[in-house]
Amino acid sequence: MNSSCADILLFAAYKWNVSRPSLLADSKDTMDNTTTQKYWIDVQLRWGDYDSHDIERYARAKFLDYTTDNMSIYPSPTGLLIAIDLAYSLYSAYGNWYPGSKPVIQCALETIMKENPILHLLRQRIRMALKQYPLGPSEPDLS
Repeated sequence: MNSSCADILLFAAYKWNVSRPSLLADSKDTMDNTTTQKYWIDVQLRWGDYDSHDIERYARAKFLDYTTDNMSIYPSPTGLLIAIDLAYSLYSAYGNWYPGSKPVIQCALETIMKENPILHLLRQRIRMALKQYPLGPSEPDLS
């Protein structure tokens, strides 16, 4: 996974003011005079391990890697990378934010993590494939 492309593209009729890149959990965004008419969102699912399940660091690193390499296909330098760790049910996002987008993304991710049955099913299937829990009873039945 050394390249990526946008999952969602937004094109505006007017220019949006966007902040400098920051994490979803950061409360103070720095709004400089950067504007854009193109904005992308990239959603990545990962299976974290015990030693490196820092999803915020992962989101930041991938955003910076993908926006500075030549292999990724993004329509503009302004966008957002959302990372979801299926192993630990964690999420984070890193990127440029336009006014009002942080609360919307935060609420949407909370709802998705709580109420989306597909993520739960995907998590179970990955656990079964990795053999992280027994498939059958661990003790024989008594008669």
